[in-house]
Amino acid sequence: MILQYIKNVYITFSDSGHQHPRVKTGSALAKAGLKKIVLKKVMSSLKSMPTLPPGTKPLDNQVAGHQNTDGKIGCLQHEDGTILKPVQVPPKGQTEVEFYEEVFGEQASTDKVLLQLRELVPKFHAIVHAPKEPNVRFMKLENLLEDMKHPCVLDIKMGRKTYDPFASKEKIAMETAKFPPAKNIGYQISGMLTYSPKSGKFQKFDKYFCKNLDEESIVYQGFGKFFSVDGVLQKEVIKAVIERLQRILEWFLKQRTFNFFASSLLVVFDGDISPSPQSPAWSSPGPGEDVVDSCCNGETDSIIENDVSDLISCNSVDSKTNRAPSTHPKVQVRMIDFAHVFHMENEDENYIFGLKHLIDDLHRLMKS
Repeated sequence: MILQYIKNVYITFSDSGHQHPRVKTGSALAKAGLKKIVLKKVMSSLKSMPTLPPGTKPLDNQVAGHQNTDGKIGCLQHEDGTILKPVQVPPKGQTEVEFYEEVFGEQASTDKVLLQLRELVPKFHAIVHAPKEPNVRFMKLENLLEDMKHPCVLDIKMGRKTYDPFASKEKIAMETAKFPPAKNIGYQISGMLTYSPKSGKFQKFDKYFCKNLDEESIVYQGFGKFFSVDGVLQKEVIKAVIERLQRILEWFLKQRTFNFFASSLLVVFDGDISPSPQSPAWSSPGPGEDVVDSCCNGETDSIIENDVSDLISCNSVDSKTNRAPSTHPKVQVRMIDFAHVFHMENEDENYIFGLKHLIDDLHRLMKS
């Protein structure tokens, strides 16, 4: 576990772009200095690192969110195939716990809105505690990434406003400044992870890369990079993602129970592009060994999914493409991050605005 933790810290720090202004990147001096800084950071962090629950290790494929660094436990992979997401301090942590307990509680069995929502969010199992540290709690969530050989992961924060109704003026100013184009498009990319079959390696694009995108480049340089495998745009995958987004939009247009702020969408597809009957448009993988350069930088959550086929008929047709819905089995889209969810009886216009723009932008990418 310690070796994995050191690896995560090294990757996180080295990917952040920090270096001395007079030291050439890649030089022996730069590498030696980086290793020294990372070692000091690791030793300092391990002193206060809480004990991990048995059978867990840091999540390899995290692209945003709580990291396993600086003496803090981030999202963990459990050997039973689930994800353990740490509960944040109140009120954020308690808000998210109560959200999951409401959606997956017994009272939801007679509520159509909550029953449908269960299929759009990670499956919630229970609250668990860290050994010897009862104040450290985790939400035990489903992880369907384990069935993917080379998962490509995209975190999209939704809404023109990523601050809740009780945010201070300082918080509003800070959130607005993070990504000004969000005011016009209603979403922003927080981080992404891609895979190249030719090289056998993953590549991470962190929050610094994402913040430099604008309204046009987020489509072609952002989504274009994510949905391309060795230079080939995977239009079948994009089509499957659009269909899943439309199901989420359909739920939002009907529900008048929740408003979501600073919540994200998690998009995942398998970078192993071996041809299959369900995915004829996938190109065959190139040569190269499977050398996984995993990462854990930026800001996401657990990598989790459920099937939502019952929310929309499999015989329905995509009105914009006039084609039958994709049945690609290696594409997952789910809502995540619920620390700022409020019970409100009005339409969640903020989230809906972003969803509609996101769907339109993916259609634009499909036509390119």
